[in-house]
Amino acid sequence: MDLATLDTVKGAGEGAVMEVLHPGDGTVLKDDNGQPITITLMGADSEKAKKRQRMEINKRLKNGRNSKITAEEMEENGVNLLALCTLSWSGIELDGRPLECSTENAAMLYQRTPWLKEQVDTFVGDRSNFLKG
Repeated sequence: MDLATLDTVKGAGEGAVMEVLHPGDGTVLKDDNGQPITITLMGADSEKAKKRQRMEINKRLKNGRNSKITAEEMEENGVNLLALCTLSWSGIELDGRPLECSTENAAMLYQRTPWLKEQVDTFVGDRSNFLKG
């Protein structure tokens, strides 16, 4: 078998579409037109995600042995990584208005909706979502 056919780095960089599920019953959420609400995400193996992770690690290493990270910083780093992995979305509304997809809005959305952050985190970390074919 040619392992190049299992290139998760390339697939993760291209992104994949995640359908947003209801946090209670697991059904696909739909917009007012009956279309699934979706978020297009890069995977954890993408070069962009790896670069961000390395930057955080290097920052800790540079600050030396006494550098301590708080739970809040870890959580913020995780949210920021997921926001960075967010390429686009459709059907996302917040407080009765469509929400433009941006890194800042994605971070705010994931902080405000922990159930969605968990779905995105699981999707981004699952390599099978980024294998083509």
